[in-house]
Amino acid sequence: MHLDAPTPPLAPPPRNAAAIQGVERLASVAGGGLLLSRGLARGGLLGLLTGATGAWLLNRGLRGHCSIKRTLTKVRFERDVRRSLAWHSAASQTRRIVIARPRDELYRFWRDFSNLPIFMRHIERVDVLNDRYSHWVVKAPMGRFEWDAEVTDDIPGRLIGWRSCGYAGLNNLGWVSFEDVPGGTEVTAVMAYEPPAGRLGHLFARLLRRDPGTRIAQDLAELKVLLERAHAVGDRYGAVERTSHMESPLG
Repeated sequence: MHLDAPTPPLAPPPRNAAAIQGVERLASVAGGGLLLSRGLARGGLLGLLTGATGAWLLNRGLRGHCSIKRTLTKVRFERDVRRSLAWHSAASQTRRIVIARPRDELYRFWRDFSNLPIFMRHIERVDVLNDRYSHWVVKAPMGRFEWDAEVTDDIPGRLIGWRSCGYAGLNNLGWVSFEDVPGGTEVTAVMAYEPPAGRLGHLFARLLRRDPGTRIAQDLAELKVLLERAHAVGDRYGAVERTSHMESPLG
């Protein structure tokens, strides 16, 4: 269900935003193959450019994935977030991982936000106030941030959405979705936030490998180890000793 919120409702970018299918995919393969063959036959600089374009189109069609569409979707999503929430700027990250555990189990574990610090090292604690609101305390390169968050979407076993509310030291929102796939459950985490120092601060964080994208990927990897190992040894989550010793991207 979507919970009423004081700010306009938003939705995560579609999972298949970068996918190309049907006629578009066939046209990409056919056109790419044609341009590649013509470029090889022509030779010279023009032939090289033609061949390179054909190779890109051919690869795009064979993979069924377009990086340009993915980038444009990301830009549109960040623009919508910025406009809807009146942020100065917005940055977003999406990461996925397959975990060999049932979808409902993963949903229940994440839905109890007090579990998040177990595998997210940058989170000091999450105080669950009630079924809808929680208080987050996070450490980051720019300092220590605290905010209240509200659950904005909750589809049992499928999707959880949340958003910072009121005065937040770090404005943010996110979703996590769970989908059955061969071998377990695909967990997709989407996070959007207002960089404290604007886009420049986001770029600087990326140079230091401390950006949220790096952090989310690391968090999901730790979640995978945690839950799969917990199942293997028949232990409860909080009692499983953490085996990953990677440095937190947030310091």
